[in-house]
Amino acid sequence: MIQLKIPVPPAPLLEQAVGYRNYRDAHYIALWWEPCGDEAMVSDGLVTFTGLWPGYLAYVQHKSVHPHLTEFNLGSSECPADHHLVIDLVERQAFIAPCKVVDRFQATQWKQGEKQEKHFILSSEEMEKWVEELEQQLLHLPSMDELMLQIAEDEKRVAALEHWLDGQTPNS
Repeated sequence: MIQLKIPVPPAPLLEQAVGYRNYRDAHYIALWWEPCGDEAMVSDGLVTFTGLWPGYLAYVQHKSVHPHLTEFNLGSSECPADHHLVIDLVERQAFIAPCKVVDRFQATQWKQGEKQEKHFILSSEEMEKWVEELEQQLLHLPSMDELMLQIAEDEKRVAALEHWLDGQTPNS
């Protein structure tokens, strides 16, 4: 992997702007653009999902970041990525590497004993309660107001990322 000299915002600015919630205490995430669906992608090696494209584009197209990425194909609407942008969530550093290298690298963060999920046993009553709670979560369809509120929150997160990035760039 090649280390990049680009600004990486303090946690959780970038993560929130691209839609990643670090529930599993991941050390690394990868970012790229996927032509199928024309979407920003986010992966921690365990979960890969369609991220928030405004946050992704705000970061990779920013004047303090974009010049360092131009020689690498992070994907586009027309072609799949050859490279993934890797963000070290602990040291707040950025790296770039071929997609397959990043996939193998990210998988290693989940093979360490401290990162693995712990197994536990549920009684039948606990299992029934868990299933009921899960069903309630899955049955909830957000209202238009809830969707609009989420969109507004996402826009604020992208604006916070852009504001931080702008503060890292000396005035020209």
